[in-house]
Amino acid sequence: MSFLKRNSKILILSFIILLVLIISSINFNRINYSLDHLKSGYYGLFNNTRESSGFKILDIEIKRHHKPYKNPNPYFTQFGNMLYLHAREGESIRSIAQKVIKYTYYYKTYKLENAISELNGITGKYLPEDMYLYVPYTLPPVVQDTMNYKKPEIVYTRGLYFTGNSLGSDNFFKMLTMFQKAGINAVVFDAKDITGEINYLSHVPEAIELNMHQKRSIDNIGRVIQILKKSGIYTIARIAVFRDHMLYSRKPEFALKSKRTGGNWNPGSNELWCDPTNKYVQDYNIQLAIELAEKGADEIQFDYIRFPTRGNLNDAAFKYHFGKMSNEAVITHFLKRAYDEISKRNSNVSIDIFGVVAWGKESDIQKTGQRVGLLSKHCDAISPMLYPSHFGDNFNGFTKPGDEPYHFIYTGCVKTDALANGKIIRPWLQAFSWRVTNYNEDYILKQIIASREAGAYGFLFWNSGNNYDTVYKALYKLISMKKQDKK
Repeated sequence: MSFLKRNSKILILSFIILLVLIISSINFNRINYSLDHLKSGYYGLFNNTRESSGFKILDIEIKRHHKPYKNPNPYFTQFGNMLYLHAREGESIRSIAQKVIKYTYYYKTYKLENAISELNGITGKYLPEDMYLYVPYTLPPVVQDTMNYKKPEIVYTRGLYFTGNSLGSDNFFKMLTMFQKAGINAVVFDAKDITGEINYLSHVPEAIELNMHQKRSIDNIGRVIQILKKSGIYTIARIAVFRDHMLYSRKPEFALKSKRTGGNWNPGSNELWCDPTNKYVQDYNIQLAIELAEKGADEIQFDYIRFPTRGNLNDAAFKYHFGKMSNEAVITHFLKRAYDEISKRNSNVSIDIFGVVAWGKESDIQKTGQRVGLLSKHCDAISPMLYPSHFGDNFNGFTKPGDEPYHFIYTGCVKTDALANGKIIRPWLQAFSWRVTNYNEDYILKQIIASREAGAYGFLFWNSGNNYDTVYKALYKLISMKKQDKK
């Protein structure tokens, strides 16, 4: 009798626990919201009654969550944090890993592929028979949404640019930790560079249709962004917009056209441009930006947000899907469309502009379409590319501009700020030796000091090969200088 009584109590308790779990699952957001209220109320009361307390009132915000398995694949069996996949004979381990990586904490397919093989005792590349495979390190049934709750505050930026290959390398985070100790707090990574290659597994339809991510270095970009942010890194996803070699070649109707031949414009050049006035070209880039914002990127940065400046520009034919307008009106209209969408996803927007545009010459502005005063209304930060080496010889009276780092960074920042309607100015600094007589850590320091004295809100370093040895030495020299000043 006591045995039956004890079992009935266990059954009743199990039923109650199951009921609580079901109710919690259905009302997960509401329960979290209520818990935040209770916590905030408790901490608020505690502060009022004990002023010496270290507690602070919490900001209340509704936590958003989603269920990764809400539309289950019929071949999946998921329970808690465990996922099993009913795979078919002959399937490759790689294709299986690609199929399930979005349900895991992995961001490189080959690592998940190796883990599946090891944990399931598979020695070859293909399944020898139908099998139930265990998938390791899978997401829980309910996960927090990665999109930002609100727009992140832009930090005083000390950033480095990285290619997609660098970001996806196995030693990236180890190397980044070293730079963080030297003061780096931001990363700009190539989501899409001028090649047009998307460096992560994208779900944008055109990217899939045209296989634009075929050579990607990252399979789970959301995971990488979250790791960067948890490491204290302000994360900036860079998109090279209208100069896009792959889109130009794989989708000819998106390319700029030649008035003379009717074919693609400037085909023999090393600069292949898509049509900035083409609605579908604009939409493609906006979709990529939305995708990255929804993955939690702190900021989307648009580069090559302009018209081409080389080649026979008189031969270029434009679609003008939004009506005939000037170059500056086209670029401003695109940026407004993008800014409205990205802001809804709580990410910041920044733009890269030609350094020479800051000098305000109408010919440069009309050719590029970059009028700072108009663009500043539809972004959160502006990064003028003030690399001294990129100014022509004898510009502003300097025989070799590359040897005048302080002048061009300081003057460029001041001039850009005067046009930017109060928006953040954060220049790109030169971290390469091209056209410089004596490139060393002092060259780097002069640029940092110039940007600071001009009132810029931080800086970003560019080196196309991501070789930042000189920058690293300069940052540590700066730390030593600050310590000496304190003494």
